[in-house]
Amino acid sequence: MDKSLISEIKCIIDEIEGYDYISKVKYVILLICNELYNSVNENPMKSIAVFKEYAKFDLGIFKTEKRIAELMGINTGNIEISSFYPASLYEALLTDKEKKSLGQVYTPFEIINNMLHEVFKVKNIEVNTKILDPSCGGGYFLIEIYKYIRHNHPEIHNRHIVENMLFGIDIDDFSIFLSKMGLIFHTGLDDIKFNIYNLDFLIDNLNTGKFDIIIGNPPYVGHKNSTGNYKKLLYEKYSDVYYDKADISYCFFKKGKELLKQEGIISFITSRYFMEALYADRLRAFIKKNYNIVALIDYSGDTAFKRAMISPAVIILSNKWNKNMFLYVKKDRDVIESYKYRQDKLKSSGWIILKDEDEKLFEKIDSISNTYIKDILSIKQGIITGCDKAFIVTEEVIENYKIESFLLKKWIKNSNISKKSIKYNNLYLIYSDNIQNESDCPNAISYLSKYKDKLMSRRECKKGFRKWYELQWGRNKSDYENPKIIFPYKSKQNNFYFDEEAFFCSADIYLMNEFSKGLSLNYLLSYLNSEIFEFYLKCQLKKVGRNIYEYYPYKLNNLKVYLPQGDIAQKFSRMENISIEIFKKLFNINDKEVNIIKNYI
Repeated sequence: MDKSLISEIKCIIDEIEGYDYISKVKYVILLICNELYNSVNENPMKSIAVFKEYAKFDLGIFKTEKRIAELMGINTGNIEISSFYPASLYEALLTDKEKKSLGQVYTPFEIINNMLHEVFKVKNIEVNTKILDPSCGGGYFLIEIYKYIRHNHPEIHNRHIVENMLFGIDIDDFSIFLSKMGLIFHTGLDDIKFNIYNLDFLIDNLNTGKFDIIIGNPPYVGHKNSTGNYKKLLYEKYSDVYYDKADISYCFFKKGKELLKQEGIISFITSRYFMEALYADRLRAFIKKNYNIVALIDYSGDTAFKRAMISPAVIILSNKWNKNMFLYVKKDRDVIESYKYRQDKLKSSGWIILKDEDEKLFEKIDSISNTYIKDILSIKQGIITGCDKAFIVTEEVIENYKIESFLLKKWIKNSNISKKSIKYNNLYLIYSDNIQNESDCPNAISYLSKYKDKLMSRRECKKGFRKWYELQWGRNKSDYENPKIIFPYKSKQNNFYFDEEAFFCSADIYLMNEFSKGLSLNYLLSYLNSEIFEFYLKCQLKKVGRNIYEYYPYKLNNLKVYLPQGDIAQKFSRMENISIEIFKKLFNINDKEVNIIKNYI
């Protein structure tokens, strides 16, 4: 549907009173499907089972029914009904707010068809092939699979495909409706015996036997968005892949294993974080032990999904062990690399998948690096105010309210830091943890009182852990007042800065302090910002956006640096810039390897 028609539909939705927006959208889509179906079929829509089954979405508003009938009557001729996706209309009508609340992130068609292409290269389609999408959503995968089989296997009747080969599950009943209606429009059939069920794939039993292919986009649901009881149930049932802060999507790999035939194939698109995340170690071990990895397509920082900040990866797994090598494809926008990699080299601590020459260089640097970062310093997160609007102030606010000077601390965020300087924006933190009694700082309290309701609603205040005017997590102020190395949590490059100006930092900044006795901070800073260490880091860090890396303390703590020993230590301690050229001899790095390093910078 074109944008103008979508806009008219939204206007009709806005006219409906007395219902929440999502209910109104579902109702209107129901009416539109009705009109489209009736335009190409003699039998009224209400005669088919799927419409009767989902009549609960019918709000019964005559005025709206009339408006939709009139609108579709005018526009039906411009809609290719045999290729209409109700889920696409659902996507178009939902605002970003609703999509976030529903967790609705549909897979782009390009990715779906690429997945199908790769899966069907290793798994032949036969008349008795059974294919399951365990989180079918709006039915995109099911519809595209149907189209693929019809195109490549015309000998298989379309009804047989839908009723005997395609299976879907989703926890959301309206998604089931969208899937069924999408297949009705694309197949031209109206009395289909669907194998699409409103169930929880992870909890409920599916009495349909095992499958040749399991494919889809498992829901990416972090630990913060899961209820306590549900997490407890998953912990018990999926303890070998799911624990602590793991993602629910990890459980799909184990349940998929249970439902896969002996020579079956699984292909999931999921967050690429599972390759590196701390709480995905059990999943990585499970995959390595129980599956033969056929291919891993890593979008390497490219989000691929509209409005979603998650970088995906597509993994194809075989239930039959036949080889140790798998195809690794690295996609970063228009740049595509591919090479073979040995599965037995994968470590549960994190999958570092590099080209042979890159891996050899990494291992060379790793072997010479002699000291873990966690053994020579501490890494700590910046301050969480709980309400930046209240605690972060300008010089103008300070002057107008005469805020007590001893409370004010220079304030910086992630974007202010580079390896050579701090771009200070003249912002200050009201370090209210210094207030012993409200009467001691009447001006600051007067200003903060404007935000008192918001501040009191913070979890720590509700539980009595903080006074209403205190910072949510003020940390230890001496960590900020004393010299320290600071760095942004997310960055395109190494930006380690030695701060002697007592900057206080937000939570998107980390600091290094509590340095080992005798450690040359001049050398350490130079090494952390060196090209050789940046290469070493980027081989292991999470990529969370286009050329954006996540400098997470857990990862940094377990990496190594080179600390010179003996006579050479004195020489290096005076260096402010350590170039690759300086390390060429020490690390036995040749010119070809220098070029490899520079490609990562």
